[in-house]
Amino acid sequence: MSTVIFRTARLSVRPFEPTDAAAAFSMWADPEVCRFTGDEPPGDIDVIIADIPRWQAVAGRGPGCGFWAVTTHDAVFVGDVYVRPAGGPAGEHEVGWHLARHCWGRGYATELAIGAMAHARRGGIERLVALIHPEHAASRRVAEKAGMTFEGLSDRYDPDDPPVAVFAAPPPASAGS
Repeated sequence: MSTVIFRTARLSVRPFEPTDAAAAFSMWADPEVCRFTGDEPPGDIDVIIADIPRWQAVAGRGPGCGFWAVTTHDAVFVGDVYVRPAGGPAGEHEVGWHLARHCWGRGYATELAIGAMAHARRGGIERLVALIHPEHAASRRVAEKAGMTFEGLSDRYDPDDPPVAVFAAPPPASAGS
């Protein structure tokens, strides 16, 4: 079993393992999960199996970074959460989450966003943003509940894609003091 990266009140966050492939495939094969991501549902489990090493490699992008599997404390797969360089201004990192549909509406996403931001702060990351499809009302609410502030729409992260809603975490407590 992988090392737990961080825990929240109800969830454990750890590196993806090959044994997560079936559950991750089930989540990502749901068109509703992919609705606002810009990704097509994977055609078969081999796509997920091939993605796991790439997800594991995100941890090498710096302290506080990772793309992790999320489970309940009794090991039921919930989804994923990540912190990675955002592709915008230097030093800016994106926090994001995806949950299996049967886990929607339970507050897990907010719990994960808060936990991932705290983990990123412990890794020394100062600027955290969530990049959300403008029409994804549920994710916008999650960002707000997690204490993030809407900064506006921007295409600076990927000029080839439509603008995203940018939500920023408050600066670290020690910033400016």
